[in-house]
Amino acid sequence: MSAAKNNEYITRNYPRCIATISAGFEKGDFLVREEKGQRVYFDFFEEAFNYIAAKGYSRMPKGEEGEWMDLMESVHASVKGGMKYNTGRLLMVLHKALIPQRGEEYDNGPRYGEEPEMGDAMLPMP
Repeated sequence: MSAAKNNEYITRNYPRCIATISAGFEKGDFLVREEKGQRVYFDFFEEAFNYIAAKGYSRMPKGEEGEWMDLMESVHASVKGGMKYNTGRLLMVLHKALIPQRGEEYDNGPRYGEEPEMGDAMLPMP
């Protein structure tokens, strides 16, 4: 499977997280917002990008990234009286698929898109 088709398959079949890189803050010139509301400030764009890329995020395709940027702008504009905090200027939207990993703490149930194993069990009648 080609890399582009593989990426499309993953993004269509698995949930994903998004992260953003924005500019225009006092604490640092660039801000990375990622999962669970974590915010990390950087003085240089390269540091911000390398930080989030090392966590497995990649840039969204242009069309999809533009849709997310438009959505976030619309959401921020909908807040009556304006946003409480400086949202900065959104530069980039990144994403990563939440692909299940097998491990000790991972349940061994069916994966996304897999049918559960029923064996010879019969389904209960309604």
